[in-house]
Amino acid sequence: MLLLLAEFYATPWALDPAIHAQMEMILERWAAGTRLTPDQIQAAVGTAPQTAAQRRDQASQASGGAVAVVPVYGVLTHRAYAAQSVSTTLTSTEGLAAQIRAAEVNPEVSSIVLDVNSPGGSVFGVQEVGDAIYKARSAKPVIAVVNSIAASGGYWVASQATEVVITPSGMAGSIGAFMAHEDRSQKYAQEGIKRTYVHAGKYKVEGNDSGPLEGEALEYTQAMVDGFYSSFVRAVARGRGVSVETARGPDFGQGRMVMAKDAVTRGMANRIATLDQVLAEQSKPSARRSASSLSASTASARLQILQAG
Repeated sequence: MLLLLAEFYATPWALDPAIHAQMEMILERWAAGTRLTPDQIQAAVGTAPQTAAQRRDQASQASGGAVAVVPVYGVLTHRAYAAQSVSTTLTSTEGLAAQIRAAEVNPEVSSIVLDVNSPGGSVFGVQEVGDAIYKARSAKPVIAVVNSIAASGGYWVASQATEVVITPSGMAGSIGAFMAHEDRSQKYAQEGIKRTYVHAGKYKVEGNDSGPLEGEALEYTQAMVDGFYSSFVRAVARGRGVSVETARGPDFGQGRMVMAKDAVTRGMANRIATLDQVLAEQSKPSARRSASSLSASTASARLQILQAG
């Protein structure tokens, strides 16, 4: 668990900070040796796993005929296969990208609908999912339905679709990236722990938790976060057909979440509708042609923006 905690702090995140704090609390509790009883776990979790499982089943059942419904639920995690067998709150970015690619090349699928309810996750793998979605939309319409949260990495993924639809009570945004560093020096001192690192390589143990993050280590970490943020912003600009400055600016929230109506007004989403409404629309050939026209009509504008950037 200590190794998992160390990896947690070393990971760059495109995630809702509130969810990050919850994950940190759970990992810290386990690292300290605190275990909940089955009754306590049940009280904390409630029916969330069953509800999420039912929602995945419903999404699978909604897929049929010409429409492929792909669920994008919970925290996006690279190679989350093992965890998904015991938790319905994680989505493997590798598995998600594979689903998108399969729907893209399936001749029986004429449109793809993403059912998105995600706070984001690790940056690892999210860019690849976004690229798979952006590629798929050149072959057939891809409609991302924010149902009802697309935060950070969740919005990164949704923004790459042909069209972004948001439910009336939905929210989107939280465009940004971050890393967290835990300075445990005072805790170690109180516990009588004095840690010595024997290492080779000038920067091999920089940023360890035995002291504050400062100097070159802080600069390196900031540069890493800036790099992921830049990739995030460029992807949003490409997907939404806006300039990088707009995607980085106040209209797109600058790290804040944006409510449905404002998201449409600002260009972060195309319109407000429910998943059921979108599925009903996509069952009609005329609607699928309309979505294709939307993609074609904005292609040249997006290309000009990318070339200018």
